[in-house]
Amino acid sequence: MKRMARRKKPQVAPSDGTDHFTALPLELRARIASLLPFREVVQLSSLSWPWRDIHIHHHTPVVELNLDEFLVLQQYNFDPEHSLPGIVDDDAILGLRVALFRRARDPAASKVDTLILHYDVGDPRMARHADRIVSLADARKVRITISYDLSSQNPSRPRQVTWTLDLPPAARRLDITGKHHIFNLAPAIAGPGVAALQKLCLHRMAIRGWPPCLPSLRPLTLKYVAIEAPFKPGEWCPLLEDLCISSSGIEHTCVDIRLPLLKSLDMDDVDVSERSEFFESYGDITIDAPNMETMVVDCTVGGTTDYLSFTLLAPRLRYLYWRNQYVLQRVRIKVGRPGSVIAGTIVFEANAEIAYPEIKYYKVLMMRMLEELLPELSPESVAIAARPYMTLEKYTVEGCGSGEMIPEERLTCNLEALMSSLKI
Repeated sequence: MKRMARRKKPQVAPSDGTDHFTALPLELRARIASLLPFREVVQLSSLSWPWRDIHIHHHTPVVELNLDEFLVLQQYNFDPEHSLPGIVDDDAILGLRVALFRRARDPAASKVDTLILHYDVGDPRMARHADRIVSLADARKVRITISYDLSSQNPSRPRQVTWTLDLPPAARRLDITGKHHIFNLAPAIAGPGVAALQKLCLHRMAIRGWPPCLPSLRPLTLKYVAIEAPFKPGEWCPLLEDLCISSSGIEHTCVDIRLPLLKSLDMDDVDVSERSEFFESYGDITIDAPNMETMVVDCTVGGTTDYLSFTLLAPRLRYLYWRNQYVLQRVRIKVGRPGSVIAGTIVFEANAEIAYPEIKYYKVLMMRMLEELLPELSPESVAIAARPYMTLEKYTVEGCGSGEMIPEERLTCNLEALMSSLKI
């Protein structure tokens, strides 16, 4: 008779009523508590004696607050003069401010690493509380999400509110995100933390003015941003090392990027053109970056306005990726010794839906760029050397407007293969 297989008993969590949470190290308990909104952490600290005894809300590395949760009766307007909806639970917010104040005064408390704050910058009642919360938290990372503008007369077109953000001394990173398809205005950045801010990311914002100076800023990321102010980052963030702009528009045709420490530049679907009802404007782009090693210019077919001219001075450039951005007139590229760009690709795509430029004009631009990259060779020698590493593909894609399949051509030059074939 076969011996019956011994069944494993299912593992059951302890049910002896013992508090296993308080047996964990304080740092681990604080990280677990950080998964909750700060409001709930403070409530637990008041209701549960094990949490109250260690002041768990004094040790959570992340403090997250959504001030919209403290606005009640939003469908009613109790302040017709200022068109402010609902009633703000000031007492509840003040309780959280007191908790942050006591944490700041507690010598045994941990520093707040990240503050995540959601609020309507157009509501002065919320803005007043938010300013104080930012100051009391004194966090290393500050992440602000601009919530729905309930005070706007037209909900589909929220107001562009002018506002100021005072950074606390500990702030090193600032992320601001607007929630609407209508861009919110970026704040005027001020306060004692301005001089030490190292990283800035703006998402779905409109920029009408730059800070006077961000002397410690290293990476700058702009996503879905309308840049209405002149774009000369060297004047206000001279030590910038990494600049990334994507799906954005620069509304001044003169773009002057002169950054001595810049190492990486990424421009993804960045349109440079000035608003005008009478003429089409084209951008003059100048990039002077003696320490830049990587540059990416990536555009969808017909997604950006042509450049009038493009100048690049980057003697240490090693990687270049250029896709679909057309230059009408002058192209000037100086990248140090011939063949110093050892990797990258130049790609141009053209289809019947975007009538201009045709692929033949893209080919002329490609050859001009290659001649600039290889100034020691004659144009004829460049053409001969590049021919084996240039490919022309023909295929069909779905048209954006019609939805029908249309022919498209792609011209590619493999810079890595080309440069490695040359004995320079």
